[in-house]
Amino acid sequence: MEFYKPKKTIPAIPIVSLVDILVILLIFFIVTMQPKQKRTILDISIPVVGDLQTEQVVDPRAVLAVNAEGEITLDSVKVHPNLLVDYLKEMKKQGRELELEMDKRVRLEQMIMVSESLTKAGFESNLPTRVLTGGKGE
Repeated sequence: MEFYKPKKTIPAIPIVSLVDILVILLIFFIVTMQPKQKRTILDISIPVVGDLQTEQVVDPRAVLAVNAEGEITLDSVKVHPNLLVDYLKEMKKQGRELELEMDKRVRLEQMIMVSESLTKAGFESNLPTRVLTGGKGE
């Protein structure tokens, strides 16, 4: 006696409809995609003011200069960074005014160290400042 055996059908996946769906998805992603934009680079540069020629010195000040190599001079006398606060305190006691002159290539750490020394010595933070673009005397 033979029983009825149904034919086993192999499941088929309709490829045509899948291709249609993939094309629609592709179009959707292309339309909604935002192209990668280049990040803008922030150009930070220290403003440079040229020295104006004057006929007379209105307010004589001591010059605290820092060159590109990090050497600190106070009225043309080299000062060791550890002794800078003591020199500045003595100038403050004498009542002398101070002017800051920095090279444009001075490292940030050096600028912060000089600023902290000025603050510890009691000088105001808004000192007249000159920024040199090259070597001394420019």
